[in-house]
Amino acid sequence: MEKRVTRRFAVLAAAACLFGIVIVTPLMAPTANADQLPNGYNVTCTGIGSNASCEVSGCPRVKGDEAGDVIHARFNAQPQREIGKGCNDSINVNTALLEQTVDASAGFTFYIQGCRRHNAGSDDCGAWSEYHFTPPKQAAPAPLPVKCPAGSPVASVPNGQQCPAAPAPAAPVKCPDGSMTDTVPAGQQCAAPTNAVALNITRNGLNARVVVTNNSSLLAKCTYTATKIDGVGPQEVDKSIVVGVKGSTTTINDMLWPPPFTSYNAVVKCTATYNGTQTSIGEASQKVTG
Repeated sequence: MEKRVTRRFAVLAAAACLFGIVIVTPLMAPTANADQLPNGYNVTCTGIGSNASCEVSGCPRVKGDEAGDVIHARFNAQPQREIGKGCNDSINVNTALLEQTVDASAGFTFYIQGCRRHNAGSDDCGAWSEYHFTPPKQAAPAPLPVKCPAGSPVASVPNGQQCPAAPAPAAPVKCPDGSMTDTVPAGQQCAAPTNAVALNITRNGLNARVVVTNNSSLLAKCTYTATKIDGVGPQEVDKSIVVGVKGSTTTINDMLWPPPFTSYNAVVKCTATYNGTQTSIGEASQKVTG
């Protein structure tokens, strides 16, 4: 069974052809660069997704001098539909109008036949012709960028290009005399010695024997302070000493051992000239009880 679409324009167009009048409807301008099919119709189709649209123009004869005033159309193997088309009208036939669908990505075929309708008797129809729609080729996806190895100054480069080489490592930094290390990697800071001081107090008869050790490679200037915690004796004993480098020791022997029941907290603090600045290199403490 055919489904007929409104024929108002077809009736007007047929009458016009009988009287030699050409009617161009404002529906659509004639299609440029259309393909002329063997049955005389000019067709250009486009498609996207499940939709297709075909521009149809032309005024071929379907029998003798009779021009078609309707067309039969369908997409692929779906049922044909009848649509009115005046002699020189240009119309748009699409899947929505025909209530049909296509897969435009796979291409489709549009079938068209022109007919002249008669109020009495059978219609006169011309031959069927086909328009084959082939979807345009998709551009190949752009190649993925190339990931660069660790150390390269960039994370990736366009495909086909070379990753720039990793920059040469910066030379290590030479540290000032007395530093914890001779050099440090570029970008790091040299460090002065810390915790380089040791204190050991022992009894030597009635006297105290105080040994201060300097484990740095800098000459140390140290202050020794013994502060009474409880008992008898002076409240504080202070001494200043100089201790040589690299494990050198200085011994203080001129102090008495605390009397019985007397306690002192002894602290030694040392500084050294590091990179032109007087810097602490450590301190140590010990509790002494008589």
